Amino acid sequence: MAAPIPVEIKKVVAFVFAEGAQAEVLPLGTAFFVGVKAPGEKNKYFVYMVTAKHVIKDHVTNNYISNILVRLNTKDGKSQIVKIPIITEGEQRTVFFHEDESVDLAVIPCLPDLNIYDYLYSPDDMITTKEAYKKLNIREGNDVFFTGLFAPFPGVQRNYPIFRFGRVALVTEEKIEWQKNKFCDLYLIEAGSYGGNSGSPVFFYLGQDRKENAIVLGPPVIKLAGIMQGTYLDTREVKLIESAKETKVIPLAQSSMGIAAVVPAYKLHEVLFGSELTKRR
Repeated sequence: MAAPIPVEIKKVVAFVFAEGAQAEVLPLGTAFFVGVKAPGEKNKYFVYMVTAKHVIKDHVTNNYISNILVRLNTKDGKSQIVKIPIITEGEQRTVFFHEDESVDLAVIPCLPDLNIYDYLYSPDDMITTKEAYKKLNIREGNDVFFTGLFAPFPGVQRNYPIFRFGRVALVTEEKIEWQKNKFCDLYLIEAGSYGGNSGSPVFFYLGQDRKENAIVLGPPVIKLAGIMQGTYLDTREVKLIESAKETKVIPLAQSSMGIAAVVPAYKLHEVLFGSELTKRR
């Protein structure tokens, strides 16, 4: 990468928590804000909070949890938690999904008070559409980065998003298998992704070589590439030196393969500009 990441990008991110059985706050993942420009309005945007669909589900029952707790930094140097109900149907619906159920994406109309909360939103022209993928010549080797919750240190007084960096590892027109015979539209990046990163915004960082066989002058181009879905895990049998014959349950060890799955940004574009949300704007 040719230059540091603009610090403003950290401000598009919020942290998602759930309330535990003992009223403790448990980290779930990351969310970020995008704005869709109002037709005919110069500076008016409809703002949405975006995360991965599995972040707002109970990992045991696979049902949607009733509420999520979103922690936002505030203008006074602290943070506050905002409770958002998760309602998936009816007139009071608060969350919207892609029509393809395999797309791990949740969109929540949400406009925290900009006078109180210290956050920004990515404008919709930063979203990489399907057509833009081709124009930008996205291919294996392009630089990417993402920012989100680092579970070991979410911050005490404020959110402190962590940045991770990598490269595009695979772009394909075929659906990619994800967790036991589930095939999804994804692209893969070579980057470490761990618990808490799910739902993070992933960005292309396109430098001087963004055009094939040409050098482009000017600053790098940053575009929303997609939403972090998760990482591929390598599962191996743990070899027991003693009493292996007596062991009925084979212990397994899991480690990251260093390859993460990203929901393409054009899937988010399809939700934001689909008939349902367009009608509600």
